[in-house]
Amino acid sequence: MAKRKTRTGKSDAAASILDKYERLKWVLGHADGTALIAEIVNECATFLAVQTHVLPLKSLVEGKRYFAFRHNDAKDRTSRPVNEDLYIADPVDLSQQLKKLKANPAMDWLTTDECNRFLYTLAMAFCAFSDVTSDQEKKTPGRYFEQLVGHLLALTFGVQPRNRVEVLTVENERSTLPSDFIFDLGPRKMKFHVPVKVSTGGRAAQVWARQRMLNGFYGEGRFKGVLVALAEANLDLRKLEVAESCLPDRWAAYQRFVARMDRVYYLDLPAKYAALATAFPYIPVKTLGEFFTEKEVLIKPS
Repeated sequence: MAKRKTRTGKSDAAASILDKYERLKWVLGHADGTALIAEIVNECATFLAVQTHVLPLKSLVEGKRYFAFRHNDAKDRTSRPVNEDLYIADPVDLSQQLKKLKANPAMDWLTTDECNRFLYTLAMAFCAFSDVTSDQEKKTPGRYFEQLVGHLLALTFGVQPRNRVEVLTVENERSTLPSDFIFDLGPRKMKFHVPVKVSTGGRAAQVWARQRMLNGFYGEGRFKGVLVALAEANLDLRKLEVAESCLPDRWAAYQRFVARMDRVYYLDLPAKYAALATAFPYIPVKTLGEFFTEKEVLIKPS
């Protein structure tokens, strides 16, 4: 039997996922958002299990194994690299975790490593689905990852994020500075500048520059900078090889001469960036799973 398609050319399953994705932005930081994310991830994982096959990849990253999803009916549609040790491929295991998520969004039933693995799957299931159902369109996966992180942090901090912060110009005119997320915990409490990136690439300079601007407008230490990223794994489709693109020396220069980021969290943590926590100018780069165990430390003034 032929697969049913909507008027847009998408299968019913794909159309359902995209419809839920469009609704997600309206329920960030609410229980309905958690339930919607669980539905999206469950449907994405099911779609990938039925409509794709696993493509083995050669990893050039020491200690990491990767594969990709390739669409059964569109051989030119291949997903981004997926970390084999982080992605929850067992549908029964994932389904149980998603049910627990809806009942307890704090995810305190998980260890730090288990939490990071679960979060990686929440992100990568949709990103891989989007990869194999579109022509390498990057905006949708990036926007989903941003909404996923924004939702989880909104629940954790107990406040809704903003995408702009008010600043005062030299002429005493009020203006706004755009940002991925600003979390303001209230009067006399910490404020967080949280850029969210699927990968940083050459855009890391923007992160430190925005933090420098906030420091200039509000004073050093008023905003804590917390960068959240998914991965830095890049796929060479011709060779079917995966390598990580990292710029640790450049990051160290930004941290030393531009501004200070208080934390960088990754789901697929590059070893070259993790090493930045061990030498001056000390950038604490960790897994996102660790955020949920140290959140009480973060909300305290430096």
